[in-house]
Amino acid sequence: MRFSDYPFLRFLIFFLIGILLGTYIELYPFWNHFAILLGCIWLLYFFLVWKKMGLGLISILGYAQLIVLGISISLFSKSQQEAPNPIEGSYLAEVQRFDLKKPNSKENVLLVKAFQTEEGWKETEHAVLVYHQSELDLQPGQFVWVADPPELLVPPRNPSEFDFRDFLSKKGIFSRQFISKDKIQILGTSKLAGSKFWLVQVRKYFADLIRKNMPQAGSHSIALALLLGQKEQLDRSLRDAFSDAGVMHVLAVSGLHVGILVAVMLFLIKPLKLKSSIRRLYLLVVVLIIWAYAGITGFSPSVVRASVMFSLVVLGEMRDRKPPIFNILAFSAILMIALNPAVIFDVGFQLSYVAVSGIVLIQPLILRFWYPPSRILEYLWQLASVSIAAQLVTFPISVWYFHSFPIWFLPANLLIIPLTFLIMQVGIPFLFLGWIPVFGKALGWVVGSLIQLEVWVLDGFRMLPFRLQEITIYPTTIWVIWGFLLIWVAWEFFPRKRLLYLGVFLLLIWTGGRWYYSYDLHQNQAVIYRSQKGWAVDFWENGTLKSWNQGIQPDEMKFLISPNRIKKEWGNQPKLLTALQESRGSLYFPEIGIRLLNDTLFLPPKDELKWKVWNESSWKSAKEEDVFPLSESAVEISF
Repeated sequence: MRFSDYPFLRFLIFFLIGILLGTYIELYPFWNHFAILLGCIWLLYFFLVWKKMGLGLISILGYAQLIVLGISISLFSKSQQEAPNPIEGSYLAEVQRFDLKKPNSKENVLLVKAFQTEEGWKETEHAVLVYHQSELDLQPGQFVWVADPPELLVPPRNPSEFDFRDFLSKKGIFSRQFISKDKIQILGTSKLAGSKFWLVQVRKYFADLIRKNMPQAGSHSIALALLLGQKEQLDRSLRDAFSDAGVMHVLAVSGLHVGILVAVMLFLIKPLKLKSSIRRLYLLVVVLIIWAYAGITGFSPSVVRASVMFSLVVLGEMRDRKPPIFNILAFSAILMIALNPAVIFDVGFQLSYVAVSGIVLIQPLILRFWYPPSRILEYLWQLASVSIAAQLVTFPISVWYFHSFPIWFLPANLLIIPLTFLIMQVGIPFLFLGWIPVFGKALGWVVGSLIQLEVWVLDGFRMLPFRLQEITIYPTTIWVIWGFLLIWVAWEFFPRKRLLYLGVFLLLIWTGGRWYYSYDLHQNQAVIYRSQKGWAVDFWENGTLKSWNQGIQPDEMKFLISPNRIKKEWGNQPKLLTALQESRGSLYFPEIGIRLLNDTLFLPPKDELKWKVWNESSWKSAKEEDVFPLSESAVEISF
C-alpha cells in the first residue's frame, strides 16, 4: 500500500488546502486575480513539460495549480453566495416546487424576478422560502404576484444555535415570508415550465405513485425518504426513532441504495452471457440509470458520491478493471467540491466520506477478531463489522453535531439494514412497475408492510434504556481519535516504534486540549440568551448552573439554549436563579449583580468583569461600560 498509488488522493489534499484558504481569507472580490495567476502557472507548467526540463519544479507547479485552483473556485463561489439586496415592495416570482403541506400552511420556494420600488419595477434573482395559505396549490413554472416584501433571514442570536440562514444560503435562499391567502395571486404559467421543471415533475410522479398504490398511509413519508430521498415529510418522532437507534443513515439515499440498484442491474447481466459490444452498451445504460436515480433523489452529497463511485466501478467492468477505492472516493470528492465548495461543511458529505473510508480501512481489521464457523454467522459478522467500522469513525462527528450516541446501534443495524435491503429490492421495481394496475398495488402493499415492520422494530429500540444524550466532544479529541484509528490501520505497514511515538504525541495533544477547554469550563460566567419574544439568563458558578427564563418557550429552549449548555458541559437541569422585581419594573439578579430594565443591562462596577456579544458565529468583545443596551444577540459576562 503506497501513497503514490493513489494520485487523486494526493490531488484532493492540495485542492482542499486551496478551498480552505479561499474560504477563510477575505479576498473574494479578487477571485479573478487568482484565476489569472492560475493561468500563468499553467503556461509555465506546460512549457516545462514540453521542454522536458525541471522535473522537480514541474511537480511543485502541479500541486501549486491545485492550490490556486481551489482558492479561485472558493472565492468565486463566495462572491456568488453574497446575499442580494432586500426586496422593498410587492414582487413577481416564479414557483420552483410543488407545495409541501404543513400543519397550518403550505411551503414552497419562489424565485423573485422583479419587485416594485418608488422608481418602478426592478429586476432581480432572489429565492424566497414562503409559507402561504392560498386555497390553490402552487405548481412549478407558475408566475405569482405577492403583495408584501419578504424579510431577509437573520443570523443566529445565540451561541451554538443552529444557523438556519447559513443552511438556506447554501441552497441560494436568503429570505423567508409568511403569506396570507389574500396576499398572493397566480398570474399564469411559463411556456417553458415543462422542459425547465421536468425533473421536479418526475419526482412528483413517483411520489404520487407511492401515495396512490401504498395503502398504509403511515408508510408514505418513510417510503418517500428511502426510495426518493424526500425527507421533508418525515415528522420529528420518526426522525428521532431512526436517530436514537443509530440507523439514520438508511434514510439518506446513499451507497446502500445505489449499490442495491447496481447489484440488481449487474445480476441480470450475468446469466445472459452477452457479446462484448452488447455488454458494453448494457453497462452504459446502467450508468445512465444510476444518474437518473441520482436526479430523482435530488443529487444529495451521499448519492452523488455513491453514483460517481459505482459509475466508475461499472465503467471498470467494461475494461475488466477495478480502480482503487480511494482513487474513486477522492475523484468523486474533487468533482463535488469543484461544483460546490460549501459542500465540505455539509454534515451529510462529511459523514458519507468518513464512513466509507472507515469501512474500507477498518472493517478488514475487525473481521480478524473472529472467524465464524457457518455462513449465516459469517454474514452477520460481516454486517456487524461494517456497522462497527462506520460507527468508530463517524461517532466523533455525530457527537459534535448532534450531542448523542446510539448505544444500540449494532443490534439495530443487524435488523434494520436487512429490512431496508428487502424494502429497496421490492421498492425499486415498484417505482418503475407501479403503473401496472394490479401488480403495482401488490408491490405497494408489500413495500408498505415492510416499512411498518421496520417502524415496529425501531419503536422497540426506543423503549430500551441507557441512552447517551446531551454529550459533547472537542475538536482536538476528534482528531486524536482519528489519529489512533490510523495508527491501528498502519500498525502492520509502518515502523511500530514511530507509531508509538505518534501515539504519545496524540495523547499530549489531547491532554493540552482538555486543559485549554477546561479553563473556560471552570470560569464563572453568565449568558443572556435572546429570542424574538423573550430572553433567559444562565449563571454558572463553581460547578452549579442556575437559570431564569423570561418568555422563551419550552420548544425554543432545545434550539436556543440547550446547545450552549451541552457544549459547555453545564448540564440541562438548572436550579432557579434568584430574581428580585424592583419598583421601577426592573429585574435585579443579586447572585450576579446585574439589573435588566427596558432591554438595557446594568452591570456591577467590577474591574475584572468582561463581557462579549454574540456576532453571527463567534463572541466579539464589547465596549466596557456599566450600562449596556442589549442587542438582538446573546451576551456573555465573565467574572
